[in-house]
Amino acid sequence: MARFRILFLSFSVICLLAFAGLLRAGLSGEDREDLFRSLGILTEVVHLVENEYVDELNDQALAMALDAGLLESVDPWAAVVPEAEVEAYRHLVSEPPAYGLFIGGRLGSAAVRCAIPGSPADAASLQSWEVIEKIGDVYTRGRPLWQIRLDLAHREEAKQSVSLTVVDRHVDERREVVLDAVEWKIEPIVISEQDGVQIIKLGALEAGVAAELAGIVEAGKPIVIDLRRLVWGFESEAVDVANIFIDDGLIGSRSGRGAGEEKFEATQDGIQGPPPIVLIGHETEGVGEILASALGRHGSPLVGWNSAGHAPHMRFVHSRDLHLWIPVGQWLRADGEPINGNGLEPSEEMDFFDDESEDEEESEDRVLARAIEMALEETQTDEIDEVVLDEAA
Repeated sequence: MARFRILFLSFSVICLLAFAGLLRAGLSGEDREDLFRSLGILTEVVHLVENEYVDELNDQALAMALDAGLLESVDPWAAVVPEAEVEAYRHLVSEPPAYGLFIGGRLGSAAVRCAIPGSPADAASLQSWEVIEKIGDVYTRGRPLWQIRLDLAHREEAKQSVSLTVVDRHVDERREVVLDAVEWKIEPIVISEQDGVQIIKLGALEAGVAAELAGIVEAGKPIVIDLRRLVWGFESEAVDVANIFIDDGLIGSRSGRGAGEEKFEATQDGIQGPPPIVLIGHETEGVGEILASALGRHGSPLVGWNSAGHAPHMRFVHSRDLHLWIPVGQWLRADGEPINGNGLEPSEEMDFFDDESEDEEESEDRVLARAIEMALEETQTDEIDEVVLDEAA
């Protein structure tokens, strides 16, 4: 055990120094001194805990906590991925989350960030920001989120049902939930129509969605695009979907100290007609925010509630045997500020609940009703403008 502790401590120091090496290039001399002073303190904390903690220490738990604290303080999706799991993790981030359960963190434990519509997590009625206390018999508190995501992916691949102990959003009551091992698939595009308004609900931005959507959108028709639960997909698809509705100019941009600045310009004439009305909410995240920001930049009203404020550009970086999944860039809003930490503010903000008797579903329906009303108002305004121009001619 003593030998293992020495090896563990040595490995911790190596990890910390390697991580510092990735950061120090962009730091001033004073900042660099502060960084290495903090790393030295952290190393000493590990040493003291190893030797002085009241009970025999669970070295694996400490290693996981060190991982979680260091990387997830940078970003909740960041991870130190063991070499044996790198390919599995690459596959993980290129696919929808296991069981449709999009995980975040709350109160030091895993939490439901979003349950993707049509998934086992959605069927289990999981709600955003409910705390996942246990998965099976294992507590999530202190476990790195990346490890929980990978564990769930392995279980889904093995077609295993998973039991969760869930604490509600008010942290008042807990209940047992089962995620069934059933075949499921995201429905990326759902089209409906109401009062002559085409309603496009996007559930995911997987490969090919933009091309499919381009053949569905009806030019000249008032359109509402619902992004309220759009959390998963590819950034390139978000740009391509925005390109359908934008005539010319900047779609969006991202920047990072090491990755530089990238700008994405419209490459085709957008569909004719008024800008679509865009619905956003607390569960609009990542690609949903990138798309909403692009459309808002070009005149689309954003209706609903503030978005999540989490749209990093992630990438694997490697140093010898270390493999880090970290943000190397961040997507920017039209005002040049990062989406991360700020989110998008609706131009037409709605009250979350009109009264105490209204539930979340009724509140969302009210947002949709307002968006349809705005789309029809825009169409009527355009028709009046056309009549005035014709009379003037």
